[in-house]
Amino acid sequence: MSLSAKPRETPTLSTWANLVRHRELIENLVVRDVKTRYKQSALGYAWAVLNPLIVALTYYLVFGLWLKQGNNIAIPYTIYTYFGLLVWNLFAIGLSTATESLVMHLNLITKVYFPREVFPISAVLSKLVDVGFGLVGLLPLLFFFRIAPSPNIVLAICLLPIPILFTIGLGMLCACANLFFRDVRYLVTMALGLLAFAVPNMYPLSIIPAEHQRVYLSNPIAVTIEAMRRLTFPQTGSVSELVPYLGVACVVSIAMFFLGYAVFKHNEPRFAEFV
Repeated sequence: MSLSAKPRETPTLSTWANLVRHRELIENLVVRDVKTRYKQSALGYAWAVLNPLIVALTYYLVFGLWLKQGNNIAIPYTIYTYFGLLVWNLFAIGLSTATESLVMHLNLITKVYFPREVFPISAVLSKLVDVGFGLVGLLPLLFFFRIAPSPNIVLAICLLPIPILFTIGLGMLCACANLFFRDVRYLVTMALGLLAFAVPNMYPLSIIPAEHQRVYLSNPIAVTIEAMRRLTFPQTGSVSELVPYLGVACVVSIAMFFLGYAVFKHNEPRFAEFV
């Protein structure tokens, strides 16, 4: 019998305590993921800045310069899109990596037991490093365009647990599904390509018809991007009208986290069968 076999669990205080006991393992996996991602790369950690910057410039050419989507935005379009892409990449790259996390660690799944959820959790948390470097990369853009961020950027950063919890929960669901059905990774990639159009990065929120904005802002990632941007750059709009949607986003993200955790722990004893 595999040493990984273990009675099925549900999210209880004991399982949370077990996860806390393995926090050093999560920290080590995060550090290893970050180092591996940029190892033997000529530009190294600069890619954390270049990736959203190149995409932001592409958006500027297509949507800002040619399609004139930046005309109704109170800040330079490049800053508008770059800032939003920091949160979007946290979700998109975090979800993609979390989906692959169990398959990438097949050699460890049959070893001595430890909580397997550390893999998708660390996969998402490691993307916070990219957000940090991305915020540093925002400084030259602010200097170039002579735009000063609001002190409320601190509050904006405090909203990051919303996309983090949502991504981890969804990532645990996708990681389970991808271990059982390897087609899931391709479905996630396709879905993310479509969902990129469902967040206010390429265009301002104002172009969404008023009668559809309630549904649009029910997306935790979309409302987080918009709220963080408005807190950092108040000229882009008031945050107060987004507060109810942020409340919904908090509930949805927490619910997704618990759902993903419960499904993950329920299926964990079966993981070794699919190695």
